[in-house]
Amino acid sequence: MQVYDPATNRWSLGADMPFAAGSSSSAVISGRVYVAGGIIGSTSTSRAARYDPVNNAWTELPPMPAARNHAASGTDGRRFYIFGGRGPGSGDSNTVANGFDTVQIYDPVRNVWLTSDAPAGSGSATGSTLRPLPQARGGTGKALFYRGNFFVFGGETLTGAGATLQHVYDRVDVYNPLANTWRLAAPMPTARHGVFPLLYAGRAYLPGGGIRSGNSSSAVLEVLNLQ
Repeated sequence: MQVYDPATNRWSLGADMPFAAGSSSSAVISGRVYVAGGIIGSTSTSRAARYDPVNNAWTELPPMPAARNHAASGTDGRRFYIFGGRGPGSGDSNTVANGFDTVQIYDPVRNVWLTSDAPAGSGSATGSTLRPLPQARGGTGKALFYRGNFFVFGGETLTGAGATLQHVYDRVDVYNPLANTWRLAAPMPTARHGVFPLLYAGRAYLPGGGIRSGNSSSAVLEVLNLQ
C-alpha cells in the first residue's frame, strides 16, 4: 500500500493489503478505500477488503460472487460497482480473453454483494434483476460516475462482437443505477483498452491505453464533454 501526499510531495507506505493481487478493482466511499478481486499469478481472486486511512487498518469483506480482474470499477458515493472484467472461464490467466458482462455491486451498509448473474436470494449475493454490461469484455480500466450515470469506456476481447480488427472497443456504455438501464454514448475516436479516465469540470479525460489487445500502449489523450 503506497500513499502519495500532494501537500508534501512525498510517498509513504501504509499497512499491507490482506491479500496480494494485481489488476484489482477499487473505489473510495465515505473516506474509506475498497478493493476487490484481481489476479494472483495466473488465478483470479474474489477476495475483498476495506482500508481505513485514519487508523491505517484493513478489514476483510465478504468475497465477490465471482472472481474478476481487469474490470471497470467505480462508485456513486454509496455502493461499490464492478462492471465486466476477466475471470475463471474467460481470462483467469493474465492473457487476452472475451471477459464477462457481469455487474457486481457491494453494499457497505448491508455488507452484501449484488450480482447480475445470481438468482435472487442466492446466499450473500442477491439481485438477479440487475442488467448486465451490454458487451462482455475486460481491460476497461475505470468507470466514471457523473450526474447519476456510470460511464464504461473501451476494453478488449479475443473474439467478441463489435471490436476493431485489433480486438479493442471504442464503445462507451452508460449505466443509470436508479433506472437499471444501459445506453450507448458517442464512441471514443480511438478504440482503446486499459484506459483510466479522470473526471474534471464536467469532462472525462482519457489518457493513454492500448490500441491493440494485449501488450500495447499509446500517447492518445481524448476528452469527452459530459455536460
